[in-house]
Amino acid sequence: MLQFPESKPISRARQLTDMWNRISRQHMSAGSGCGCGFGGLILQAADFELDIVEFVIDDAKKEGRVALLPFIHAVCNRGPDRYSILALLQGLDADDDRISDDDRSFALERLANTLGSIDSAHGQRGFACD
Repeated sequence: MLQFPESKPISRARQLTDMWNRISRQHMSAGSGCGCGFGGLILQAADFELDIVEFVIDDAKKEGRVALLPFIHAVCNRGPDRYSILALLQGLDADDDRISDDDRSFALERLANTLGSIDSAHGQRGFACD
């Protein structure tokens, strides 16, 4: 799990924004071939954006955080089956009274766990091949 120094949730949103900006553009190969596109299916971490936001939504539902769901939809929904992690992080970074500090922390922790897992699973080299 990604650990943060003692800080306000807004600082955490900015750290996660920096992490997402870095890992979302990295690529990997699925199947045979090089991650640069020769002989295989190429994926970017950004291809999992919907899944990542849905993890937060599903966890919020399980925890009964019903106020978080309309906030997520309002700040980062981009149409059917489309969400923007950057928009969600910007919404979590803003001074917005539509979300409580507790719900803000909850969403940031869920995003930190997921993005941190992606980041650490792919090490210093990231998704990219040699």
